Amino acid sequence: MTSTPRGIRNNNPGNIRRSADPWQGLAKDQNDDAFFQFSEAKWGIRALARVLISYQDKHGLRTVRAIISRWAPPVENKTSSYIDHVARRLGVGADDPLDVHDYRVLRGLVEAIVAHENGLQPYTDAQIDAGLVLAGVEPPTKPLIETRTVKGAQVAAGATALGVVAEAVDKIQPAIPLLQRVVEIAPWVLAVLAMAGIGYVVWARYDDRRKGLR
Repeated sequence: MTSTPRGIRNNNPGNIRRSADPWQGLAKDQNDDAFFQFSEAKWGIRALARVLISYQDKHGLRTVRAIISRWAPPVENKTSSYIDHVARRLGVGADDPLDVHDYRVLRGLVEAIVAHENGLQPYTDAQIDAGLVLAGVEPPTKPLIETRTVKGAQVAAGATALGVVAEAVDKIQPAIPLLQRVVEIAPWVLAVLAMAGIGYVVWARYDDRRKGLR
């Protein structure tokens, strides 16, 4: 049976070494002599992201080679293979300029480092996003029409009036005659559809909060 990697056990997937830095989200008990332990994975992900941001802002490091050479120096790591692994995962050259304030770049770096440090990247999109948001870098906002809450609201509104926005007519038009016939036979169907849409809105909000996105 394979044991959980040390960084994952510690909720410190970047394996940040213990120091005097007062990181947010540290676990009350620090039982690992070498590495910090965080109370939740999102705090360890945040710490990793904040280190990478500081590399750019304070030290001017803007390439995979420069970042990883500082993150994993040759005295204790196979730095060249680390650089190659991260660059391949990002789909960039080792010396291509990066901007870690760009959500996609920072997320790619974080996931690549987690994978290299632990041999796997076990976190969900929501967990990674929660850590990056805590680090001050938010994911791109979806157009309002694409969010789950708005989609649920559209179902509720459409059910009560049997109407849809013009952009969506082409997607549901084949079903309209059938829906009209069903309503003629059983008017209560409208109420059921309305409640389903409202229920979806409530669930979407709860699910986002459960995943740490709200």
